[in-house]
Amino acid sequence: MKKLLASALLLLCHGSLLLAQIDEKLKEDIRNTGYVHSPLPLDYSKSFETFGLTKKVMATDLLCDMEDLSKWSHKGIGGLSLTTERSISGKHSLQLVAPTTYPQFLGWGLGFGTSLASYDVGGMNWEKYNRLHFYIYPNCEGARSIYLNLYVENDGKIKVPDKYEREGYHEINLINRQWNECFVEMSELARDKVTKLSFAIEVFGKERTMGDSLKFDIDAVSLQTIEHPEVVTGWTPAENRIIYSTTGYGIESEKTAIVRVNDHNGKFQLVNNVTNAVVYEGRINAAKTNIGAFETIDFSDFKKEGQYFIRINNVSCKPFYINRNIWDNSAWRVLNFIFCERCGYAVPGKHGVCHSDLHAMVDGKIFPFNGGWHDAADMSQQVLQSGEIVYSLLEMANRAKEKNNKELFLRLQEEAEWGIDCILKGRFGNGYRAQTWGTNLWTDGFIGTGDDSTQRRLVHVHNRAFENFVFAGIEAYASMMIENDAILKEHLRKVAVEDFTMAKKRFDSLGFNDLSSIGGGGDHAAMASNSQYSANISLAASLLYKLTGNKYYATEAAKAIQYTLQCQRTEPLADNNKTSGFFYRDLDKKSIVHYTHQSRDQVYMQAFTALCETQPNHADYAKWSAAIRLFGNYLKTITQYVQPYGLAPSGVYNINEVKDSVNFYKVQVGIFSGAAKDYKEQLENGFKLDNEHYLKVFPVWFSFRGNAAVQLSTGKAAALCGKFLKDKELMNIAEQQLFWIVGKNPFGQSLMWGEGSNYPQLYTALPGETVGGIPVGMQSRFNEDKPYWPQFNTATYKEVWGAPAARWLSLIAEF
Repeated sequence: MKKLLASALLLLCHGSLLLAQIDEKLKEDIRNTGYVHSPLPLDYSKSFETFGLTKKVMATDLLCDMEDLSKWSHKGIGGLSLTTERSISGKHSLQLVAPTTYPQFLGWGLGFGTSLASYDVGGMNWEKYNRLHFYIYPNCEGARSIYLNLYVENDGKIKVPDKYEREGYHEINLINRQWNECFVEMSELARDKVTKLSFAIEVFGKERTMGDSLKFDIDAVSLQTIEHPEVVTGWTPAENRIIYSTTGYGIESEKTAIVRVNDHNGKFQLVNNVTNAVVYEGRINAAKTNIGAFETIDFSDFKKEGQYFIRINNVSCKPFYINRNIWDNSAWRVLNFIFCERCGYAVPGKHGVCHSDLHAMVDGKIFPFNGGWHDAADMSQQVLQSGEIVYSLLEMANRAKEKNNKELFLRLQEEAEWGIDCILKGRFGNGYRAQTWGTNLWTDGFIGTGDDSTQRRLVHVHNRAFENFVFAGIEAYASMMIENDAILKEHLRKVAVEDFTMAKKRFDSLGFNDLSSIGGGGDHAAMASNSQYSANISLAASLLYKLTGNKYYATEAAKAIQYTLQCQRTEPLADNNKTSGFFYRDLDKKSIVHYTHQSRDQVYMQAFTALCETQPNHADYAKWSAAIRLFGNYLKTITQYVQPYGLAPSGVYNINEVKDSVNFYKVQVGIFSGAAKDYKEQLENGFKLDNEHYLKVFPVWFSFRGNAAVQLSTGKAAALCGKFLKDKELMNIAEQQLFWIVGKNPFGQSLMWGEGSNYPQLYTALPGETVGGIPVGMQSRFNEDKPYWPQFNTATYKEVWGAPAARWLSLIAEF
């Protein structure tokens, strides 16, 4: 490795390079939005779609010119017609219309229902084409989130859509009252016998500023063959790509990238983006790993702050930063997303005060309930998730304070207080509290009408102990972290004690049956294992001990963790690496802890490190620290299987877990039986460790897929282990989970909209495209154990969600 002396000398002239060290545009945007009291502006210039429109088109065939309706049909609400009002080619375009609201639910489609226009393709083979291209002109009065859905149906060897209705579904985010040039690449979509192409308006209700109708003009639908279509499956990047963290790297980060560049000379260059000077040269290294053969580069020993790009021959990547506070920009962007997800608040440019008619029935009385943050793109609410967002905001606020970033600290604290109010508002006494509701609608504001009175849209109220334990910990932590409101701090301390007391009383009566006694409530909490439940109790007790100094809580924390300790695998498996350190769901040890969608994998290490911090002289301290070390070694072992990406695998699976039906189906969404065949196939596509165990990179999952919250939670656990053990390797593993999200994945895409570069459209539905949104995450293809990231934009895997936003803030708070 050779550093270039001339460039090093240039870097000493720091005055000329200050602009390269800071994202000045983001700083300006933050100021212009009143420190994110209105949404950050959208930057399409670095988006995946902008890049895609620059690709060379090799062939184009017009599929439908919209000059007649002979092959078109309509179903559902609204209608279709030809219009001469505007067109791209010819005299007409197709106009699809729908009302903004409807007096009843159709019973199919989303929201109130769908206005569906379908084109009879007639079983045509599209395999010589790899992209659909078309134009859409939305005319939607007063609408802020503008999108249209596209569906492709195939009746060939592989059916589209699949049985979960994910494949071939594509949400297109649009700009109102202008022609939008749109495309969707379909290089790996089954299309040997395409029967139908459809466009669909989903009717989600009338937001404050909306008019009475939604209109979309569609024209010039073409089939194209383009040069260099995206690779969407597997570990090998597309040709002439550099796979790197598009955000950048910290000064002390492990700075690596994966390259696939044709005809290179074995060397790479790091180039200053301001001066265009080469500041570093290094060799390209070839290696074969468990997931394939790769070429990689490493410039970890380059530590000068600035903005740079990587160049190999004539292939260059987009600029990125090297900065000691590399993740602070993303903190502002994720904060922006969370702010835009506020419920019951007029978010400028997004929506007015919303969901004021959603309500709970408490002791025979109506209690209107909104607040906190919407759960996802469908505007549902999980109050527990809002609580976990509060916790992560305060973690990041504390880190910002440590770094003397006063503006970020104050704004994070303020946002956390919005969520705290929701938590407190939903407490009804005796452990009962508002928990969850689903909507998928902009509601009309009148209590008792159809949009708030269905079972899905009623606010669920219950007194399950699990949630109260978690809330008690959140309230205790908030009481310690909030700085500007002494009365609120005092009240949070009081309710934390009350909630823990009520939870303990119920848990002492029901034990772990507490989880199944309520029926889940639709809030993911019932997926918790007994070992995680015990860790949650211990963590809450440790936080209360830290807050109050009452040794009762120290005793309870130490007592609760004993169950979790007994669930940790200490005996090595029969694999070459002697793998151990993972946790079983319960003392039967039939099922290992996994997460498929929402994840609380970090709770184990939060509990153990909190115990070690608060009770360093306890008789069991050595057991707690040994558990941390054992889990840290486990993470080191399993991440080696996914080099050079460093993605944290889902973990170890036993071949008989599917037979433990209560545990198995508890962690799955949308499937309740009949998974044995798929389970076996998914395991066998992983890495066989011994005769009874496999390692899976992606979880065993079915309908609900997406890995962001899963990997970020494990990343948090790695960081906690790394800090406790002073282990740099574990800190690197933790940061690799961040790198994966912002582009160091096989597809070179940033999953966070607006962060880094090459970020694709996400499924945003009601809130609309938003800076800082993170989707449910990368999925695997069918039963394979390889990443799968097609452009097709649908729930769940591309739906923006509050859980990964919370896990992101929690993890970057460690750096």
